[in-house]
Amino acid sequence: MNIDIHAHYIPADSLRVASEIGQRHGLALGKDERGHDVVMRDGKPYLTQPKAEFSDLDLRLSIMDSQGIDMQALSPASSYLFYWMAANESLEYAHWLNDCLAEAAAKHPKRFVALGSVPLQEPAKAALEMERTVTKLGLRGVEVASNINGRYFDDPGLLPFWEAAQALDALIFVHPNQVVGADRMKDYNLANLIGNPTDSSLAIAKLIFGGVLERFPRLKFVVAHGGGFLPYTWGRLDRGYRIQDSAMSKISKTPSEYLKLLHFDTITHSTMALEYLVTNFGADKVLLGSDYPYDMGDPEPVQSLRQSKISANDLAAISHTNAQRLLGIGI
Repeated sequence: MNIDIHAHYIPADSLRVASEIGQRHGLALGKDERGHDVVMRDGKPYLTQPKAEFSDLDLRLSIMDSQGIDMQALSPASSYLFYWMAANESLEYAHWLNDCLAEAAAKHPKRFVALGSVPLQEPAKAALEMERTVTKLGLRGVEVASNINGRYFDDPGLLPFWEAAQALDALIFVHPNQVVGADRMKDYNLANLIGNPTDSSLAIAKLIFGGVLERFPRLKFVVAHGGGFLPYTWGRLDRGYRIQDSAMSKISKTPSEYLKLLHFDTITHSTMALEYLVTNFGADKVLLGSDYPYDMGDPEPVQSLRQSKISANDLAAISHTNAQRLLGIGI
């Protein structure tokens, strides 16, 4: 069995609903030069009409079959998390989106599970919506962006959310968005190529050094895109911990010990990097991912995994056993 932990879903009506909910924040539904729907923000294009692969479940299933994917964990596209809105409007959209995600999973229960959206700019509201999605809708956790309007995971205001997530045993899928330094990476798509793994790395470094995993060691995190850069530079973090008093102010162990509590998807675009990830952190910490249907994803995730020198037992863990355990599939 092959379970894809990293696959995005945008319901067909998303642009209309977003424009209606976000009216007072300058959102309006319009058309581009080709006649396609587009959401304008203060008169400028903001969200474009997603291609059919995002919303058409039948098309998605046919592509999954061709990839050898038995099940996907559907998650929001990070541009639809709307942390920049007032929390009430963001919550209203998240509520609608989570209902859509639950409906999609219920329509094909053997092919889909789902991760929801929460208005993390107001952690109390986020915790309540996470509880609703997990206990009432049957979602398996939530996707969160790597930062919340420039706030990172060590922000003390987020502590109630982390506490609630641990109590619910909810999976937290970390995906980059609004990445640091994007103004200096406008060329060559570098805000994606470099910015995405950079912001994920910054988020997890602050999570670790800020003592969140010290306080909540049972939190279940999966970090997109092979974990960003941190899994490959953990020695530098440990060195800093040993020589800088500020680095050890909130944690009692070296950063690499907390990195071992995290999980990562397989989207490294490098067999060598994937083998390194498994060797250093264990096959039980790595899960199959595709980033479907984005062009920077892996269009053949199963094939990429099988091309590696990873053992058969470890392949089984990565392809489905870990996801079953973390998402409560078949348990």
